[in-house]
Amino acid sequence: MFTLRTVLLYIHIVCAVVWVGGAVFAQVLAIRAERSTDPSEIVRTGKSIEFVGQRLFIPASVILFLAGVWLVIDSAGYDFEQPWIAIAIVLWLTSALVGSLYLGPTSKKISLAFEAEGPTSASGTAMMKRVFLVSRIELLGLLLVIGLMVFKPGV
Repeated sequence: MFTLRTVLLYIHIVCAVVWVGGAVFAQVLAIRAERSTDPSEIVRTGKSIEFVGQRLFIPASVILFLAGVWLVIDSAGYDFEQPWIAIAIVLWLTSALVGSLYLGPTSKKISLAFEAEGPTSASGTAMMKRVFLVSRIELLGLLLVIGLMVFKPGV
């Protein structure tokens, strides 16, 4: 039976699959680009990840968050003071801040470096590798959130 809760839960899970699954796939592409002997591969990969991030990952993460908040508000059994929910929100917020304060602005700097210096830009490549590393660390946080959602410690 379809209830508001089941629809919200479905939306929440689908958005998590899109966001986290996409982040895993992006890391596979990033590792492949870093190992490539073609210097333009890292440029193409970075541009593709930025494109998908702006148009898919950001909307999915926002919808995921809103559906999750609605689920907590609408549920008698959960509240924002439960540690697994509070930690998940902090990790989501951290991801949002890392994206808006570091990944977004740095992506623009990377694009400018590659435009000015070409695909072999040492500064562009170094910044791209840092972005890939920060994204990997962020992915670990997202995987921790999934664990919190599944195991619900303290419940």
